[in-house]
Amino acid sequence: MQLIQSWNLEIGGHLRDDTALITSGVFDSQALFNLMLWIEEQIGRPIDPASLDLVGEWNTIGDVVGFIERMRRS
Repeated sequence: MQLIQSWNLEIGGHLRDDTALITSGVFDSQALFNLMLWIEEQIGRPIDPASLDLVGEWNTIGDVVGFIERMRRS
Protein backbone atom coordinates (compact mmCIF):
# COMPACT_ATOMS: atom_id res chain seq x y z
CA MET A 1 0.00 0.00 0.00
CA GLN A 2 2.87 2.37 0.71
CA LEU A 3 4.06 2.00 -2.86
CA ILE A 4 0.68 3.04 -4.24
CA GLN A 5 0.38 5.87 -1.75
CA SER A 6 3.81 7.14 -2.85
CA TRP A 7 2.43 7.71 -6.37
CA ASN A 8 0.26 10.56 -5.03
CA LEU A 9 -2.91 9.30 -6.68
CA GLU A 10 -6.23 10.80 -5.69
CA ILE A 11 -7.85 8.00 -3.75
CA GLY A 12 -11.20 9.02 -2.31
CA GLY A 13 -10.87 7.76 1.25
CA HIS A 14 -8.65 5.24 2.96
CA LEU A 15 -6.74 2.76 0.79
CA ARG A 16 -7.74 -0.79 1.70
CA ASP A 17 -7.04 -4.24 0.27
CA ASP A 18 -10.41 -4.16 -1.52
CA THR A 19 -10.26 -0.58 -2.82
CA ALA A 20 -11.00 -0.59 -6.55
CA LEU A 21 -7.97 0.90 -8.29
CA ILE A 22 -8.73 0.38 -11.97
CA THR A 23 -12.52 0.36 -12.21
CA SER A 24 -12.77 3.43 -9.99
CA GLY A 25 -10.46 5.41 -12.27
CA VAL A 26 -7.86 5.90 -9.52
CA PHE A 27 -5.19 4.24 -11.67
CA ASP A 28 -4.25 5.94 -14.89
CA SER A 29 -2.00 4.40 -17.54
CA GLN A 30 1.15 5.61 -15.76
CA ALA A 31 0.07 4.02 -12.49
CA LEU A 32 -0.67 0.74 -14.28
CA PHE A 33 2.74 0.85 -15.93
CA ASN A 34 4.43 1.50 -12.56
CA LEU A 35 2.47 -1.36 -11.02
CA MET A 36 3.49 -3.70 -13.83
CA LEU A 37 7.17 -2.84 -13.35
CA TRP A 38 6.88 -3.40 -9.61
CA ILE A 39 5.13 -6.74 -10.09
CA GLU A 40 7.81 -7.83 -12.56
CA GLU A 41 10.41 -7.10 -9.87
CA GLN A 42 8.45 -9.13 -7.34
CA ILE A 43 8.04 -12.20 -9.56
CA GLY A 44 11.43 -11.98 -11.27
CA ARG A 45 10.22 -12.08 -14.85
CA PRO A 46 8.56 -9.87 -17.46
CA ILE A 47 4.81 -9.64 -17.90
CA ASP A 48 2.95 -9.34 -21.18
CA PRO A 49 0.05 -7.05 -20.19
CA ALA A 50 -1.81 -7.96 -23.41
CA SER A 51 -2.11 -11.53 -22.11
CA LEU A 52 -3.89 -10.45 -18.90
CA ASP A 53 -7.30 -9.24 -17.89
CA LEU A 54 -5.90 -6.31 -15.88
CA VAL A 55 -9.22 -5.48 -14.24
CA GLY A 56 -9.72 -9.09 -13.25
CA GLU A 57 -6.16 -9.59 -12.06
CA TRP A 58 -5.10 -6.22 -10.61
CA ASN A 59 -8.19 -4.19 -9.71
CA THR A 60 -7.52 -4.25 -5.95
CA ILE A 61 -4.47 -4.62 -3.73
CA GLY A 62 -5.80 -8.02 -2.72
CA ASP A 63 -6.00 -9.00 -6.40
CA VAL A 64 -2.40 -7.89 -6.97
CA VAL A 65 -1.14 -9.85 -3.97
CA GLY A 66 -3.00 -12.95 -5.19
CA PHE A 67 -1.57 -12.51 -8.69
CA ILE A 68 1.99 -12.26 -7.35
CA GLU A 69 1.52 -15.36 -5.21
CA ARG A 70 0.18 -17.34 -8.18
CA MET A 71 3.00 -16.20 -10.44
CA ARG A 72 5.65 -17.10 -7.86
CA ARG A 73 4.26 -20.64 -7.65
CA SER A 74 4.17 -21.17 -11.42
